[in-house]
Amino acid sequence: MGKKIQLYLLLLFVLSSLTSLGQNFSDSLVNSESIIDRIIITGNHKTKENIITRELTFHEGDTLSKYVLEASIEKSRENLMNIGLFNFVDIKYFQGIGEHTDVHIEVIERWYLWPMPIFEIADRNFNEWFSKKDLSRTNYGMYVRQENFRGRDEILQVQILLGYSQRLGLSYSIPYINRKQNLGFTAGVFTTRNHEIAYNTFQNKLLFYKDPEQFVRKDLSAFVRVSKRNGLYQYFNTTFEYKKVSTIDTVLAMNNDFFVDGKTQQQYLSISWNFRLDKRDYQSYAQRGYLVEADIYKTGFGLLKNEPHLIGLSFGVRKYQPIAQRFNLSGMLKGRVVQRDNAPYSNQRALGYSNDYIRGYDYYVMNGQNFALFRSNFKYTLMCNKVFKAPIIHSDKFKLIPVSMYLNAFFDAGYVADRQYAEFNPLNNSWQYGYGIGYDYVTYYDLVFRLEFAINRLHEKGLFFHVGTSF
Repeated sequence: MGKKIQLYLLLLFVLSSLTSLGQNFSDSLVNSESIIDRIIITGNHKTKENIITRELTFHEGDTLSKYVLEASIEKSRENLMNIGLFNFVDIKYFQGIGEHTDVHIEVIERWYLWPMPIFEIADRNFNEWFSKKDLSRTNYGMYVRQENFRGRDEILQVQILLGYSQRLGLSYSIPYINRKQNLGFTAGVFTTRNHEIAYNTFQNKLLFYKDPEQFVRKDLSAFVRVSKRNGLYQYFNTTFEYKKVSTIDTVLAMNNDFFVDGKTQQQYLSISWNFRLDKRDYQSYAQRGYLVEADIYKTGFGLLKNEPHLIGLSFGVRKYQPIAQRFNLSGMLKGRVVQRDNAPYSNQRALGYSNDYIRGYDYYVMNGQNFALFRSNFKYTLMCNKVFKAPIIHSDKFKLIPVSMYLNAFFDAGYVADRQYAEFNPLNNSWQYGYGIGYDYVTYYDLVFRLEFAINRLHEKGLFFHVGTSF
C-alpha cells in the first residue's frame, strides 16, 4: 500500500511539473517581446513607401509581444489589401539577435492605367435590361483611368460615353494632401444627356418616355469633397455639389410634379456629411468585422431658382461573423428619413436603385420619403483565395489569379414609407421580403460575380445576376 502511495505521489509530481513547464513556456511566448528594428518593403515599383506605412498597425522602434506582432501583421495585411493598390500582400518577420526583429513586406502591384472601351447597360441592373434585351439601351465609349497616379494613390479619370446615355466627365482624387496624411481632396465635373427618361412610377415599375429626335433629359453636376481620416478606420467626408437638371414640356405634361412647381428644370446647391467606421477584414468581400455609416445632407439653400429643399439622414450598420469552419453569417440594417413631404418626383428615390434593394424585387422600384432595409447572408465557403497561374501571361499584375467561391442562403426585408405615390404603387407602405440561394465568385481586381435564385413576397421567382457584393 505504501508503494502505491509513493507511485501516486510521484505521478502527481510529474504531471504538476509538466503543467508548470507548459504554463511557463506559454507565458514565455506571450511575454517574449520583439523590437522592430527595420521595416523592409519590396515590390512597390510605383507606390511610395509612405502610402504603405500609413496602413500599418506597427512602426519601426515598437516593442511588441510575439502574439501582438503576429496579430498586427495580419491586420496590416488586410489594411494594405483594402486600399486597392495590390493584388497580393505578404508580410513576414525575422528574429535577429536577442529581441531585435526585421519585418519584410512584399507587394505585387496592380495594373494602374486603364484606357478601356466601355460597353454597359443603361438600366438600373442587368436583370431589368435582360428582360427587354434592347441593345439600344446600352452605352459605349471609353474612359482613361490612371490609378495610383504618381505613386500616391491618386486617381485621375476622363470619361467619354455615347449611346443611350451620353456622358462627358473629369474627376481627380488624392487621399492625402498634408504631411500628417489625414486630409484628402476629390473634385469632379460631369455632363449627361439622354433620349429617354423615367418620368413616373406605376405598379412599382418605372414608366419611360423616349424621343429619338431630341434629348429629353440633360444633367450638369460638379462637386468638391474634403475628407479626413482619423487613425486607420475612421473617415469623415464633407461634399459640396452643384447640380442642374432639365427636361422637355412633354415630360411635364405626363408628370407635373417631376420638378419643383411644374418647371422644366431644377438646379440646386447641396452639402452632405458622411461618417464611416470601417473595421472589415476585406472591403471588397468581407467575412469578418463591421461597418458603421451615417450621412446627413441638405439640398437647396434658396440661392438659386427652382431649388428643391430637403434635409435627409441615413444610417447603416453591417456585421460579418465567422460561426464555424467554412461558415459565415452576416447582416445589414439601413434606414433613411427625409424632413420634407411633397418633394419633386425626381428627388423621391428609395429602394430599387444602386445597392439599396430587396433581392427578388429586381424588376421593381419603391419610391418614397423614408425607408428601412434589412439583409442577411448565411454562407458556406467552397474555395477560399486559391491562386491559379494563368498560362501564357507573364506579367505579375495578371498571371496570378486568386479565386474564392461561396454558396449563400439569404433573407431580405424592407419597408418604404410613402405619402405621395402609394395609391398607384401597392408595394409602398407595406413590408416586402425576399429569400433564396446564391453562388458568389470572387477574383482579383475586386471583381465579385453573383448568381441568385430568389422568391419574393408576391411568390414571384427568378434567377438574377449581379456584379459586386450584396453588401
